[in-house]
Amino acid sequence: MKLTEAIEELTARCRRKISFTDIAAALNVTRQYANQIKDRELSFEQIDKLKKHFKINLTNVNQTVDENTQADCIDIPILGDVSASMGYGVTVYNEEQTAVYPISKKLALDLGISLHDSEIIFAQGDSMMPTIDGGDSLLVDHTRKEIYDGKIYCVRIDGQLYAKRLQKIPPNIVVVVSDNPKYRSFEINVDENRDYDFEVIGEVRWWGRVAR
Repeated sequence: MKLTEAIEELTARCRRKISFTDIAAALNVTRQYANQIKDRELSFEQIDKLKKHFKINLTNVNQTVDENTQADCIDIPILGDVSASMGYGVTVYNEEQTAVYPISKKLALDLGISLHDSEIIFAQGDSMMPTIDGGDSLLVDHTRKEIYDGKIYCVRIDGQLYAKRLQKIPPNIVVVVSDNPKYRSFEINVDENRDYDFEVIGEVRWWGRVAR
């Protein structure tokens, strides 16, 4: 069940307009995050929260979950209030988990991600287009901090998060590259670290979006 479908059913059965503010309160997330996931399939945990908050048993969802299917999945934390900018940077205000997204263990193994130290954040801006678009989900593995040329990383620069390609020039220069040619690349001396407060948060192992 998608969030838009849940809102439609809740509106009909509660006999009042259910807003994204109502949904945010039920899921204990921000209104901005509730709006971001409106076209996504809700997890069983999110559906359960909606049922408890509105005291309504949603009818358009199949709640029969095979135990073997559950055992084959892992929950990836979603940081709903955290975005990685693909432009001029997003200041991080809150890094608390707002939800989880179950993925199969096989997919996790295929991606080579840490099962216990990965999380999902959201892209913002256009500097990594056409590869990554604003609003895309980014799966970040925090154990992968070593820089390999051409890979995309989530980095913190002067207190702001970015999703960028990195290139390492020995011994201590990192080039921060945007896929969108409108944005210039720039260099950081990570050894002396004179010009920037710089940290590699983790490698972006996967990204996805709702079809537009």
